Amino acid sequence: MKHVTIFPLLCSMLLVANLSSGATLPQAQSESSPDIAQYPAPGGAKGVVDTYAGSDGKDLAYVSYTRPGARVALVYLHGIESHAGWFAIAADQLRERGYDVFCLDRRGSGLNRENRGFVSGHVDDYETLLADIRAFMVPLRDRYDEIFLVGLSWGGKLALSYGLTYPEHINGMILITPGLRAEVDVSLLSKLKIASLSPLHPTARVATPIQPEMFTTTPIYLQYIREDPLRLTSATVRFFWQSHRLDKYIDRNIKDNKISIQLFLAGQDTIIDNDGVLGLLTQSKGAPLDVIRYEDQTHSVQLDAAERLVNDMTEWLRR
Repeated sequence: MKHVTIFPLLCSMLLVANLSSGATLPQAQSESSPDIAQYPAPGGAKGVVDTYAGSDGKDLAYVSYTRPGARVALVYLHGIESHAGWFAIAADQLRERGYDVFCLDRRGSGLNRENRGFVSGHVDDYETLLADIRAFMVPLRDRYDEIFLVGLSWGGKLALSYGLTYPEHINGMILITPGLRAEVDVSLLSKLKIASLSPLHPTARVATPIQPEMFTTTPIYLQYIREDPLRLTSATVRFFWQSHRLDKYIDRNIKDNKISIQLFLAGQDTIIDNDGVLGLLTQSKGAPLDVIRYEDQTHSVQLDAAERLVNDMTEWLRR
């Protein structure tokens, strides 16, 4: 375990050296505290907001799209910058197809920010996020015949980690342009800041390395993302460090995955390393992997190709 303790020390030394030589670290603006309300994507309906007790007993809000008689539930996990509203179009269409959809806003994101006592873009330990999902998932088992996890972008990383940890809780996973391997990354100086400050000043902030144009080029959705008051443009150093730990957890355990996965990739995606994602997921030899490529799409297929996405998801779920 020596590398775990030595690496932050080396980073601290490099950080001091950079600062002493006049170099400056990139600074992110603190997240504002806007009025907390649903902010669904254009064309998407608002869902029903409710709360559940998270892993530490604190209330966490989620958005549901349900109808009487549904026997299959989809639990959706959003990306690093987004929230439930970015899936509103697809969630509403899935409800019309007979599925109950529950969109969980991660602690520190969306509806679960300073209004509920959380620091925006922060988590102390990735295991807390997995435990939050578990606290929501366990009661669902008595209500539905099947439950599927849907993870988009960074949420794909969280969904896969949950499936590896609690495979008995779900019947399958749908990963949409998942952030398992990325084309974009924070700068070297930001990495030094993350490694050195995570144990010392965990809520120090680092800007996310994603621009709105990387999500979509469709004007109406691009404007929505740019003006989204709930979008995270930075996260804490502890969050980024825990994201790194999630990567390592997946790398160690992916070979043991036995859960069926439907994978969506976008051919014009500049955020995700598609070949890297495929290389990772094909290591789980015992689990079926259904790959669908939208060659003409950028990252946010749930916005730009929502109906197509829902059609393909529905076909896979019915099989």
